[in-house]
Amino acid sequence: MPTDIGSRLVRLEKQLAAAIRAPKLAHASIENATIEVYDETGSLRALVGQQPDGTSGITAVNGPPPPTPVLPQLAPVLGAVSVSWSGAFQEARAAPLDFARVEVHASPTAVFAPSQSTLRGSIESPQGGTLSIPTSSPLYVRLLTRNTSGTPSLASAIVGPIVPAPVDESVLGSVLSDATSQRFTDTMRDASTWRTANRDAETSWTINSPVPDAPQGPDVLEASGSLQLVSTTRIAIDPDTLYRVSARIRATSQAPEGPADVYVGLMGYAGDGTTLVNCEGVASPFNQHYTAADGETLPTADGWVLYTGYVRGRARVGSAAPRGGFPDPRTPAVLHSDVRFARPVMWLNYASTTASVMQVDIMTVEAVRAGVVGSDNLSAGAVTTPAIAAGAVTVDKLRVGATGNLCPDPSFETGHVERTITQLGIAWASIDGGGNQSTRALRIEAGRANLRVWSYDPFPINPGEQFWLATDVKRSPDWTGTGISMALAWQGSDGKTISRSSLPSPEALKGGEWGRISGSVRAPANAAQATLQLDAGTAPAGAVWFDNVECRAVLSSATTGERAELSPDGVRLFDQDGEQVVSLVTGEPNYLTLSSQGRSVASISEEGRAGFQSVAVAEDLTWRGDSLSTHLDRLPRGIQAINTQLAAEVTSAMGVEMGWVELACTIQASRMYRIVVDTYLDPSLDGGEVVLFLRDGGTGEPTLQSRQLQSHITPIKGTGWHRAQLELTCPGTYLGAGTHRLLSTFLSRWGPTGQTVRLFGSDGYPSVMYVEDIGPALPSTGGLNPAGASQPLPKPLPTRYTKTYAAAWSGSYANRGSYNSYYGSQLVQGYYSSTNGTQAALVGFPAALANDLAGAKIESVQLYLYFEHWYATSGGRAVIKAHGHSSRPTSFSSDGASMSVSWGRNEGKWIDISSIFDETRWRGIALDPASTSSTYYGRARGVGQPNPPQLKVIYTK
Repeated sequence: MPTDIGSRLVRLEKQLAAAIRAPKLAHASIENATIEVYDETGSLRALVGQQPDGTSGITAVNGPPPPTPVLPQLAPVLGAVSVSWSGAFQEARAAPLDFARVEVHASPTAVFAPSQSTLRGSIESPQGGTLSIPTSSPLYVRLLTRNTSGTPSLASAIVGPIVPAPVDESVLGSVLSDATSQRFTDTMRDASTWRTANRDAETSWTINSPVPDAPQGPDVLEASGSLQLVSTTRIAIDPDTLYRVSARIRATSQAPEGPADVYVGLMGYAGDGTTLVNCEGVASPFNQHYTAADGETLPTADGWVLYTGYVRGRARVGSAAPRGGFPDPRTPAVLHSDVRFARPVMWLNYASTTASVMQVDIMTVEAVRAGVVGSDNLSAGAVTTPAIAAGAVTVDKLRVGATGNLCPDPSFETGHVERTITQLGIAWASIDGGGNQSTRALRIEAGRANLRVWSYDPFPINPGEQFWLATDVKRSPDWTGTGISMALAWQGSDGKTISRSSLPSPEALKGGEWGRISGSVRAPANAAQATLQLDAGTAPAGAVWFDNVECRAVLSSATTGERAELSPDGVRLFDQDGEQVVSLVTGEPNYLTLSSQGRSVASISEEGRAGFQSVAVAEDLTWRGDSLSTHLDRLPRGIQAINTQLAAEVTSAMGVEMGWVELACTIQASRMYRIVVDTYLDPSLDGGEVVLFLRDGGTGEPTLQSRQLQSHITPIKGTGWHRAQLELTCPGTYLGAGTHRLLSTFLSRWGPTGQTVRLFGSDGYPSVMYVEDIGPALPSTGGLNPAGASQPLPKPLPTRYTKTYAAAWSGSYANRGSYNSYYGSQLVQGYYSSTNGTQAALVGFPAALANDLAGAKIESVQLYLYFEHWYATSGGRAVIKAHGHSSRPTSFSSDGASMSVSWGRNEGKWIDISSIFDETRWRGIALDPASTSSTYYGRARGVGQPNPPQLKVIYTK
């Protein structure tokens, strides 16, 4: 280090500037952690990364109220009212980036406030949409916007009343004229609305039926073990139509062995009249069995029961006739039949469901597909067949998923996809148990390359729209093919596929293990609709499973150029050139670039390296686990007090002590100081010596009798000017903490009689006295060593050491008891659930620690821990204890003394634990709050993880 004061000051200023300007987040990370986003008032706005419930993603919090939607357009429809929102907001405000939905509230009263009881549905797109509300009475309607953090807007004004369109029941014929009807007339003759059994004329079957009280007759179906035609009358069959088959049956007696099977179905015929008994790999193209439940009996001769089911038209079948019977020949019973008929059922392709079915029958509306349309949605008689014109219900009018997921039955739990597989007769797909964190999954078998893509129904899109896709995927160990992916197939307005955007499975996907496919795709310019596809690839054997399927629209302020995008995996911002400048997402590198007037002014890289124009830190700034003030305390603080004399002199006669310069300063016991007196002396005669003294007056005025701290002797040789210098280096404890008034004095002696000595300072020959802080106080080590042949060998002198020890082992303990291998080497403390109870953790350090500290004098002990998670986003408190385990024990125990320290999320820091340290038995630390308060639930990193525990000991030995 330079000796001149100016150079030293410049160097210190550069060191301080470098420390302040260095990147503050060079080693920062948000793995398994959360970034908290605050506004200018300090209010929490968003949580990005690890969420309080353990999931990962982005959660909006305390968002500002969104704008109010404009008034809706109301229109009457059959049995309901239609509510349309244009996508605009009042005062011409833009759609908020945290838009979640527009809620539609309706009430029969003219004045009402939106509540859960008035919520009738929502419009999920900020571009607007239409919602139908089933009702038989007039309704009043109002809208409100809700953002992703749940904050509502002010509700729009109330509009209405709107009256639903009346139902025309004249077209609904009676299927059963009475309990013993023998003819069925198909009343659905409108070819533009329904695919009828016979489009040209009334279709009827003559049903062979006995007189209700007669047990025998030519129409009786004996229990022969074979199926018999019930009628020879055939009806026309369409391959793509779903048919409802019904029959009233009764039996003359019951089999003593138990319940019996009853068969009701259709016999299919080809166009040339050939019977298709084994068509397409099944016993009959139309099979519908009804099996009595265990313990149930079929109705006997005194009662009739109506059985109903659905069959689907198949290729090559042009007509069909009814048949039925007891397929079990051991059944000693006779089947009486009545009212057998088939009628077509309307088939609706919903935008986000597959093969959804609506069936209209005798003033009732029911859905074959569970959870799509049920009797609780539509009142009896609310819909008539002419009211649903061909093409009137299209995919752009029907959407599914309150959470924005465009994929129906995403985890295959509702049976929606399973019923579709059964109805379509797909042999290569099935629903298996054992999904990924769910009970079911879609399984696709290998071996049929042209049938290995599962496609959902198309849904409408706009060109340039972006969608986020994700699915869990697993392959069997014997699957060795290629091409597992998830995709959106883009179609034009004519329904033809234009292109396909696919996301491949992870390259490291292992057989029998679940992986995750996720990413975003964008619709091409000429796309009008999209089809979600799960592609099992091509392989000679094995199977592929899919589960937890997601297809969500990415909320974006624009399709190109400068924009913001919000998707389930996080937030992305793009500049005017379309370059991504901010990425705060889960599962991908995160980075941030801030710009002003088109120029980058600050950034945080994927590795956590940061660069800023300037930084203002209101509270503490941490660097390498220590507060910056701790690092600065380890540096010299420089000159604390100084006096310079440029035009002064004091003359003393021989043997007379005189004062020279007084200098006051404040001393800290923990610091080390150097005190210097540098002056010039001018003797009148040659000979003798001059003694410089440094005296301490404490807080009072110093005198010639004050405590002497140091002295320096300068021999007088000649009468020329002599430069004399006194220096004292000592810890603050030598002086004592507080204010000190220091006095430098001088005395000439042993010179000739009449000699005088002048101390002076002048321009060009300054006299300086100063006090310099040279760093933290150090203990005195070393010692007397009277080395020499006649002296005994000295004992080893004490040495001061600073050593850092990395942890040797670590682990967590459930219920403060047995070792919990689930967490590996992680350190978990506190209570989260009854599964592990109140947890504790232990960290052990190597045997070298005990060896080094044997017989040592401990100066300080510091512990480094990195907490990556706390229950609360604001952080928590660690309770630290000591233990004496030399290796990881099977059960938890620790010392009783403890200290509690606050910690933040993703914060690593050094803390002084000298107060609980016992060098005679201490081998490690414990985390043990012994409390169920969520304040203490946290997780720190252990051995083998980034930023593991460390111990720093300063000792003398």
